[in-house]
Amino acid sequence: MVEYFESVEPLEPEYDWDVEELLERSQEKERVRLEAELQRVEVLLREREDIHEESVEELESKLEWYVGRLEMEYRRSKNRERIAELKSEIRRFYSELRDLEREKWLDVQELERDRRRLERELEELSGQDLMRELLEE
Repeated sequence: MVEYFESVEPLEPEYDWDVEELLERSQEKERVRLEAELQRVEVLLREREDIHEESVEELESKLEWYVGRLEMEYRRSKNRERIAELKSEIRRFYSELRDLEREKWLDVQELERDRRRLERELEELSGQDLMRELLEE
């Protein structure tokens, strides 16, 4: 009876894989992926800033309109009910502005955290490249 392992011929690789080359290609793909992700985060940060500015400008414009109406109401009729309504709207707009600032801050903090993580990962890849270069010398 022939042992199974004895009857199997050793497998010769069809290709002579260069482990170093595979590692370099893998790291390069990872670097490209990380750089693309970092670029995406940068774009998102700029977009968030633009959206925030537009939203703030819109709310401030409405706020100014209501403040103007309130001033006019004080000068003209002093209608307590209308004054109370206007003050309520003004408080609502101030609240919305605070909410916008808080949402922007939280959003930016999350994106900044992502940016720092990606930059760290890119630095780690660069460190691996440096180590490999030093070992090759």
